[in-house]
Amino acid sequence: MTKIGILSIKPSIEARSQPSFDRLYQMVGKNTGNLLFTNAVWNQIAGPKERTNFSFCPSKLNEEYSALVIPAANWLSPSVDFGDLAKLVEALKIPVVLIGLGAQDADYSGSIDVPQGTVRFIKAVSERSVSISVRGAYTRDILSSLGIDNVTVTGCPSLYQDFRTFSPPPQKLNIRFDRGLIHSTRYSASHAPFARTESAHRKLFRLAYAEKLDLLIQSEPEEMAMLTGFSDGGDFDDRLRMLMGEVYNTPDWEDLKAFILRQGRVYFDVSKWASSLDMYDYVLGTRLHGTIMALNSGVPAVLVHHDSRTRELCEFAAIPSVSDDSLQTNRRYIERLFARADWSRYYEMRERNLTTYMNFLSINGLSAA
Repeated sequence: MTKIGILSIKPSIEARSQPSFDRLYQMVGKNTGNLLFTNAVWNQIAGPKERTNFSFCPSKLNEEYSALVIPAANWLSPSVDFGDLAKLVEALKIPVVLIGLGAQDADYSGSIDVPQGTVRFIKAVSERSVSISVRGAYTRDILSSLGIDNVTVTGCPSLYQDFRTFSPPPQKLNIRFDRGLIHSTRYSASHAPFARTESAHRKLFRLAYAEKLDLLIQSEPEEMAMLTGFSDGGDFDDRLRMLMGEVYNTPDWEDLKAFILRQGRVYFDVSKWASSLDMYDYVLGTRLHGTIMALNSGVPAVLVHHDSRTRELCEFAAIPSVSDDSLQTNRRYIERLFARADWSRYYEMRERNLTTYMNFLSINGLSAA
C-alpha cells in the first residue's frame, strides 16, 4: 500500500529538548491547540502515513505518496497569504485532501478579504479533491463566494477524537467554583491595546488571577516561556512586565510571576493534557480546542464564542457556549451557566456529524482507522 503524506506539525513535542523557546513556539504553530486537530487526523486515517513539511518537494510527493492530507485551521483570513503553498500544490498530481478549513472573521460579516495567494491555494486543492472539509456553514458560504462549491461541512476533526476513555458529564451539574480551569486568547502581551481595552479575553485572565484559578496557556508566549523553563521573567523589560500586569489587573510583578508558575498549565502532548483534566469540575474560556479537549475527555466545558471561527463551530457542533459580550465573570453567573448548560446536544450532534465526517474521508479515498 502506498503511503499517505500528512502536511502537519509533529503530533507531540518534547518541549525541553528544543534548543530555544522560539523554536518550540514555531513547532506548535504558535498555539498548542493545533496539536488536537493534528493528532485527530493522524489517528483517524488508516494505513501507512508520513509527515511532510510546508516546504515539500512536489516531484518527491508525486513519486512517493498516494495522496496528501492537510489538517487545516482558520486559514481563510485577511492576515495570512498561502501563496507559497499554492505554488507547491499546483505542481502536485496526486489527490490533496484539506480537512477542517475555517474562516477568521471578527464580526460574522459574510465577507472576508481573502488574499489571492490563499484563494489560489484553496482552488488548487479543490481541483485535486472530491470535496474540501470545512468547519461550518459560514466557511462554506465564504468558499462559495469564491467559486468553490465542492465542500462538505464536517466541523473540526478534533470533534471526533476521544482523547481518553470517558463518560459524558451528568445533565444536572453543580460545580465547585474553585475547581475550574480557565482559558483565554492572547499572543504577545507587548500589544498594548489588548491590555488596555476591555474584552472577554482580558476578563478571563483577570478572573483566573483574582480567584487563583488554574489557567490553560495555548499561545501566550511570555507565560509559555516561563512554564517551560526558557525564561524566568528576568529577560522581560519594564514595559512588558507593566503590560502583563495590566492584562491580569495587578501592579505586583512578583505575585503575578508566582501565579503563572503555580497555576499556569501548558501541554505539548494531548494524552497528558487529557489526563490532567481529572483535577477540574469545569473548563471555561475562549479557546475552541481547550473546550473540545475538555468535552471529549468527559469534563463540562463552555466556550465563549468571540468570532466567526468559534461561533460557527458552536452552531454546527452544539458546543455549550455563551457570547463574548454577554460573559460575566462572577461566581454566581458561572455556577448558573454550568447548571443550565445542555451537554446532551453536543454528544448527540457529535455522533450524527461523525457519519458525515466518515463519509467525507471515504469519498476522498481515505480509509478510516
